[in-house]
Amino acid sequence: MEIEKVIPIKLNSLNDLVRLAATISSPQTTMYILRFKYKNKLVLGVLGVFRDYYKLYGLPMFYYYILKKEDAEKIIDKSYIIISSNNEKIEFSKHPKPGLSIPMITLAKKPLFIPELD
Repeated sequence: MEIEKVIPIKLNSLNDLVRLAATISSPQTTMYILRFKYKNKLVLGVLGVFRDYYKLYGLPMFYYYILKKEDAEKIIDKSYIIISSNNEKIEFSKHPKPGLSIPMITLAKKPLFIPELD
């Protein structure tokens, strides 16, 4: 059986990915960011569903950003992305902090349902 793949959408910046995750998050449902190594690079991404696209209702999407080496080294041991509530400042932490704390979930490898990435 062949596994259906998500549609990969490469984002321009880490801030774009964090804004997207913050937009999807709500007090009842916290969004999480997937993290995995791929071709010696660190990928951060969010799974989502693109709704109401003509007859293709519910297209599965993977919005992602590939970190630069120096940025990847800074966050490899962190568990949360913290968004300040009064500006668009983001930071990485091992523990949740005030503001919006988005957990990063580390996968052992790229899932089969995510196709090859740029």
